[in-house]
Amino acid sequence: MRVTFNAFPDTLLGRLQSLGSEQNKALTQLSTGQRISAPSDDAPAMQRILNLRTEKKQNQQFHRNATDGLEKSKVSFSSLEQIKDLLVRASELAAGVNGASSPNEYFAKSSEINQLIEQGLNVGNTKLRGSYLFAADSPENPAFTATRDSQNKITAINYAGSQNDSAIRIGEDTEIKVGSSVPENEKIETVLNKLIALRNAMDAPASATKSETVIGMRGQGTDNLDQLENDILSSISRAGTIQYRLETAMRDLEVRYEATEQLISKDADVDFAEATVRLNRSQMAYQAAIQSGAMIQRNSLLDYVR
Repeated sequence: MRVTFNAFPDTLLGRLQSLGSEQNKALTQLSTGQRISAPSDDAPAMQRILNLRTEKKQNQQFHRNATDGLEKSKVSFSSLEQIKDLLVRASELAAGVNGASSPNEYFAKSSEINQLIEQGLNVGNTKLRGSYLFAADSPENPAFTATRDSQNKITAINYAGSQNDSAIRIGEDTEIKVGSSVPENEKIETVLNKLIALRNAMDAPASATKSETVIGMRGQGTDNLDQLENDILSSISRAGTIQYRLETAMRDLEVRYEATEQLISKDADVDFAEATVRLNRSQMAYQAAIQSGAMIQRNSLLDYVR
């Protein structure tokens, strides 16, 4: 068999390049802590890692959505409690009226209810981060508009928000309506207009039935103050349920995030002990190849002639 003059140097160079690549790979893994730096290192594992990273980003976005929704739900909950407190106070004022009430007493109660109406309008147009909470899915516009008379008294309040509820996505196939619903927003409109009617009844001229009319607004009819208070309490209860659901979803997303991190780590992270052994082994082989190559290269044909 004929062996060319440069066959050994070419073989030695190829071997040194292979060992050098192994060293560089081990050094890269040890310095980055990552077992895979290119798809060619482990194609199936790389595909799993990419899928898991996509899932992790989705879960991060769902968690951010749930966090924003929880904040909105908490502020809505607080605002609804304020509406309930306004109703309770208005009901107390109506219950305190009797046939012997003086015009001054009616005027004082009317003035207080007028302030309750103004406060109710402010609460109804509560904003969070520049968005109106009770305007459903058109938060850029005020939720409630007021009509005023020449004395700047509010004579009517109208719901001006959207007719579509605002929803957020907290999972691939899961949406949840946060804040108040459109019917609940319209119920706030009813509450505020009921307060206007109560104020107007107190402002009406004195009559034998005036106190009965005022007291009747507290507990009679479909939209009496007591019934409206129960409706608002139902809205508050629903807001509390939404908060619990969002908090549960956030905890679940956090668990899934940690589990995804562990799965990615299992495929992507390097085994430092194993990588160190490979580095040492390739370095020793590299040095041995250089030494043996140098020894062989010093020999000539005459060394083999006897």
